[in-house]
Amino acid sequence: MSSLSKTCTFSKCVNGKRTLQRLRREAGFRSAKEFAERIGIPTSTYARYERAGDGAECGIPLPSAWQIADALGCSIDLVVGRADIDAPHPVKNMEERIESLSRTSFEMLDDYLRFLEYRDDADSSQDWRR
Repeated sequence: MSSLSKTCTFSKCVNGKRTLQRLRREAGFRSAKEFAERIGIPTSTYARYERAGDGAECGIPLPSAWQIADALGCSIDLVVGRADIDAPHPVKNMEERIESLSRTSFEMLDDYLRFLEYRDDADSSQDWRR
């Protein structure tokens, strides 16, 4: 096995979990079947993608890689294992940070913002400084 192959394999597996599987779970999809149904591809096809190798050997057609990346809120490079899932991603502003959240995290952020708005409204109506 060449050192290049070892490097590619390492970037795909993190703590025994394949990158695509980890991305799916972090986006809030508990099973490959649930995610495959969400993006409209056969479960067996998507499961094969999760077990695939990295880079050109991954076998994920470009349209499917785009579809998966869009649904997971990540880059195609992460989907096909060309990028390190644990590499820090530079973020420039709040809007980019929000856009990079998974669906589940975005919903949690929205709930928290509603809570803060409610708390601020309650605080302002009982402000003792008036």
